[in-house]
Amino acid sequence: MTVASPFSILLIQPPTAMSTGPPSTMAQAKKIFSDRSIKTLQWDARQDGLTNGGKRLLDLLEQLSARHDTIHFLCPDEIEPAQLKDLLMVINQRRPQLRLSFCSTIDRSIKSAIMAMDYNSAIAQIQWHVNDPPPDFGFFKAFSRAGIWNHLVLCGSQTTLETCRAVASQPNIIHSWETNSSVNGCGNSNDAYGQVCPLPGWPLWQAVNDPVSRFLLVDRLTKDQVLRLRVNNDGRRLFTIGDALEYHFLPPDRLPDGYLDEICAMVAAGGTVSTTHVRFNLERAHLIGYVQEKGVIVANSSLKNPRPEYIDTVRRQSGLDLTGYVERGYTSVRPEYRGMGIGTKLLEGLTQRAGDRKIFSVIAEDNAATKVIAMRNRTRKVATYFSEKAGKPVGIWMPEWMIDTHGRKTS
Repeated sequence: MTVASPFSILLIQPPTAMSTGPPSTMAQAKKIFSDRSIKTLQWDARQDGLTNGGKRLLDLLEQLSARHDTIHFLCPDEIEPAQLKDLLMVINQRRPQLRLSFCSTIDRSIKSAIMAMDYNSAIAQIQWHVNDPPPDFGFFKAFSRAGIWNHLVLCGSQTTLETCRAVASQPNIIHSWETNSSVNGCGNSNDAYGQVCPLPGWPLWQAVNDPVSRFLLVDRLTKDQVLRLRVNNDGRRLFTIGDALEYHFLPPDRLPDGYLDEICAMVAAGGTVSTTHVRFNLERAHLIGYVQEKGVIVANSSLKNPRPEYIDTVRRQSGLDLTGYVERGYTSVRPEYRGMGIGTKLLEGLTQRAGDRKIFSVIAEDNAATKVIAMRNRTRKVATYFSEKAGKPVGIWMPEWMIDTHGRKTS
């Protein structure tokens, strides 16, 4: 294994620990990283006679930690994917009392190493340089689950508007990112949600764009806290998204002016359903649920009244009569707000307000992820039929306590 020679290592002494809670102003956030001290050391890997890059590097960092009384190290030079893989495996075995930040290029070969890790307590951040088409988001999701902040640097041919939009659409997996060139129209939020009311302010990580400061923020506040912090429009105050959510459940004719337009745009931004009949169905819905924060709709769902043609199709193909039922659907949650349980609370609220109506939802048979969520939320598949619109089999799912099993064959 080879590394850059000499290989730079930054020894960081962070400011004295203050409050462990999230900061409420930019001034408080800056105190976390502005008064640090940094010492740069050079490691000549060739003279060191590397035979096991990851193990030797970790040995060196532990020696430096004891000698210089710090646990915080940032390596600005790229290490090869093979060495990072070895390093991840050694960290998983040794569990060192260190906080580390590395740079590396993308290589699918290291996926097996991170998948074998439990929650990681040593690596706080990895800065990935992406020169080739990036792997699927599952690659980065595994690192995120291990507690690691993923920062992407899109290089060369990857600085396209399409790649930027794809990266920006996954803020809970690709936590921060940048390009090494200017890309017109390449913003820092999911482009699909550019058609709805923008969230106030901007993510804290955009205001703290150097790797050392970002490393210290993630170390002090945890990855999830930094992800949810945003700078207010005044540029001084901070707020945490998800702390002031307001849930509303109304029939469509009681929605405030302009809200149905916004909810239709939210459904379209979700990109999981055809938008042909969205407005028609929502205008005739039994109930619409939506979530607001700071006056902006951040999530929505609904109980729709199925069209007679749809009821006939399901009855003909599955033998299930959905007359008098309402369909739970058109659920959309903005990317920044996913993973907070908002969708589940919306569905619970709609279900509680269904009155004497029974509820069903439609899930494509090949949508394994949604089916897992459905089972987790105590719903069960009761029938299947072939959807000509979707061009594939779909399942009818119902809450377990609403299923009448007498004479009905469940699947």
